Amino acid sequence: MTVLTKEQIIELIRRQKKLSLNEIEEQIREIAQRDKISEHAAALLLAEQLGVNLEETAPLMYIADLVSGMRDVNIVGRILRKYGIREYTKRDGTKGQVASILIYDSTGKARVVLWDGKVGEYYNKLQVGDVIKVIDANVRESLAGIPELHVNFRSRIIVNPEDPRVEEIPPLEEVRTYSYSRRKIAELMGGEKFVELRGTIAKLYRVIVYDACPECRRKVDYDPGMNVWICPEHGEVKPLKMTVIDFGIDDSTGYIRATLFGEDAAELLGADPEEISEKLKELTEMGMTVKEAGRKLAEEEFYPLLGREIVIRGNVVEDRFLGMLLKASSWEDVDYRGEIERIKRELKGTLGEVF
Repeated sequence: MTVLTKEQIIELIRRQKKLSLNEIEEQIREIAQRDKISEHAAALLLAEQLGVNLEETAPLMYIADLVSGMRDVNIVGRILRKYGIREYTKRDGTKGQVASILIYDSTGKARVVLWDGKVGEYYNKLQVGDVIKVIDANVRESLAGIPELHVNFRSRIIVNPEDPRVEEIPPLEEVRTYSYSRRKIAELMGGEKFVELRGTIAKLYRVIVYDACPECRRKVDYDPGMNVWICPEHGEVKPLKMTVIDFGIDDSTGYIRATLFGEDAAELLGADPEEISEKLKELTEMGMTVKEAGRKLAEEEFYPLLGREIVIRGNVVEDRFLGMLLKASSWEDVDYRGEIERIKRELKGTLGEVF
């Protein structure tokens, strides 16, 4: 019999015995504590006690299968991008670290978020192009619309794992061609997903920073009476600073407004969110509204971005006030060699159709 992972055993128990995920995990923890064994061994023991058929192959999980709220999942993917390490303040007032990595498989993309000790354990060992297996991670949904795998103290990452999913992952140089389609702005109708645009940054609307929950990355509210930050989902938290940039892209066929969040936005601006937050605070203390401060900072601090040519990817949405927008998930500078190869392929395909 093939050696099953803990999560595969749990899935077989859930499917065959109709138990909830929480019930199964609670029983596994009880067995592990009682018999002083690992949770994997406890899962095997529980399956035996319940009469679960482990010969039935548990389905392998892919990024497209991830749903916010899933726990203890294992995913195999290739690293597409690494983002910088950031500091945040924990509830006890001490400093922690968080870093994220963008991975992909044959079905889509996900962000792997490393916390505290896991940053030191894995971050410098992981390189763009590496295939990794993320084990026992929890799934959250990000503002960019892609799932996030949060690596906590129980999680592990294996570089170049032995797993059948590895063979299905396209090489790094092919990933953009299968997951995103290059479009002209003039062709967009609204509602398109996985769109890639190449264009020039033609206008900067605003740059802002907001306080976000470190778990779900959504905006949190400050309760002055309790002197705490509150996330609707996770309760009292110590927030992270998250950057947002709104800007316009022109590709000579048309113009569209785009919004970029988080690490991608900070990377494009080349500025730390804490620094941006301080500058915005200075402007609001001078009497400006938050909206005015964000616009002024964009125009006066980050104007060198104007005229920069980039490739940007995301989904096209319709805003009732602003019209058609690109909700961006990633960007990069133009690879001109790659663009030449793209044009050659397109010409070859066109000539093939003619002749």
